[in-house]
Amino acid sequence: MNGFKPPLPLRAETPAAWAGAALADPAALLSDHAHNEKKAALNALNLSLSFGGAPRASVLLARLAEEELSHYRRVLEALQAFGWPLRPDGGNAYAKALHGQAARGLLDRLLIAALIEARSCERLWLLERAGASHPELGSAAWLGFLLELERCEAGHALGYRSLAEERFGAEAAPRLDWWLDREAEVIQSLPWRSAVH
Repeated sequence: MNGFKPPLPLRAETPAAWAGAALADPAALLSDHAHNEKKAALNALNLSLSFGGAPRASVLLARLAEEELSHYRRVLEALQAFGWPLRPDGGNAYAKALHGQAARGLLDRLLIAALIEARSCERLWLLERAGASHPELGSAAWLGFLLELERCEAGHALGYRSLAEERFGAEAAPRLDWWLDREAEVIQSLPWRSAVH
């Protein structure tokens, strides 16, 4: 992708035209993203239970949860500012398909989280560039928020990967390699919609 390097070596590049489809219904896009940020915060807190008293992991996951919850609030505030209601959570076929292939407990949960964050980073980058001409989402403030989200997602992807490497050592790299192929298969199999994934 021209000018973009994802935090993990994703094996399926999202076409630039995807952003137009995602922006077709901005209210749906924001509603879906609000639900995803909420679920990401809960996931980080749930993962922290698996690390017991490990200080670095606990602090990192608490920070991730706090950032995700802040993003959730800010997306809700954006919906309110636009006068759009928060739509019901329609589920996330992408995350569901990935979790449906998990077979190695905590290792897979960490790597799936890393991949979801990396894919979100890539797609937020595309939305930021395509959004400049959008009638509702083209403001400097909104584009700046997308850039902030993109950078946070990159950090989260690397954080989850580092936790997997610290906890599982040499087992993590080949498993991530396997997951990179599975993630590419899943993302390419799904239809485009007004959602980040």
